Amino acid sequence: MHELLPLAQAKLLRVQAAAHRHPRRVAIAVLSLLGGFALTAFGIAPLAPDAAALPQRLITEELQVIGLEAQLDQLSLHSLELNRHDLTRSGDTADTLLRRLGVLDPGAAVFLRQDQNARRLLDGSSGKMVQVRSTTDGTLLELVARFPALDSARQSTHFTRLTVSREQGQLRTTLETVALKPQTRLGSGIIRTSLWAAADEARLPDAIATQLIDIFSGDIDFHRQLQKGDAFSVAFEALTADDQVISWNEGTGRVLAAEFVNAGKSLKAIWYQDSPSAKGAYFSIDGSSRRRPFLASPLEFSRVTSGFAMRLHPILNTWRAHNGVDYSAPTGTAVRSVGDGVVEIAGQQNGYGNVVKL
Repeated sequence: MHELLPLAQAKLLRVQAAAHRHPRRVAIAVLSLLGGFALTAFGIAPLAPDAAALPQRLITEELQVIGLEAQLDQLSLHSLELNRHDLTRSGDTADTLLRRLGVLDPGAAVFLRQDQNARRLLDGSSGKMVQVRSTTDGTLLELVARFPALDSARQSTHFTRLTVSREQGQLRTTLETVALKPQTRLGSGIIRTSLWAAADEARLPDAIATQLIDIFSGDIDFHRQLQKGDAFSVAFEALTADDQVISWNEGTGRVLAAEFVNAGKSLKAIWYQDSPSAKGAYFSIDGSSRRRPFLASPLEFSRVTSGFAMRLHPILNTWRAHNGVDYSAPTGTAVRSVGDGVVEIAGQQNGYGNVVKL
């Protein structure tokens, strides 16, 4: 083996030297060889039969599905169940609530009106979380409602679970007080009409939407700069009732991280706290504080009715300079200070009504 290797290398060197001395002859030889292959292929290809001239046959065979009748019999014996959920609304009755949930069961509606525990579903405030399980014909199998604990002192830590179940053809109720469980949740939405509508569509509590406004209000004027197509993503702490984020506790959760895209500009915030006893704050990705010296607006949502300009005085009916900005908002809208300051006046003044001067 060791003797053949030097001989092969010597022959290869002689072939390379011949190719350098007579490149023309080598090229002609290679072309002649390739031409021979082409002629051979041209001579052989026509010998293949024409596919269109080959005989064709259509074969039809019935396939037997084994056990189809047995499967249909088993399927007919299987009862389907439907699950739906919704929130109670102001003015709901037993009939309207069940109809909205796809339950067509007059007996269940009568039971909800007459049973002492079941009547708690429609008594008091709206917004109770309701989940039903029914048959395909609309017969109620089970109804589970979750709402604030009946004991007001425990509403921040517990919730009430009302269960209406069908046992041996009869509806029965159970009422339980269960502890709320903290969880970390994710949510995202796209602004189509308003931030509140987008938060509702993403099933985020109102408290989380309010925190988003507080976090980014130094960069975004939410009543003038919010645009259709803006988007947000948020990670937040939440208290849950049977793994469902509750909507009735305004103090629920804290935003842990958030991103808001406004007019194509991405703003990010992360909550940081050294220790449980220390005061935390929100920071950008680069470590800078998100706290701004001034807010973009003193109101969360409103519209400017008058700015710095000459205007017709609404009472004196004369043209005067207006040295301020007037906002219009629904009664009860919270007014915020745009910056830190000391309160000089807090009370009523003629022509202004309730006044707070910083």
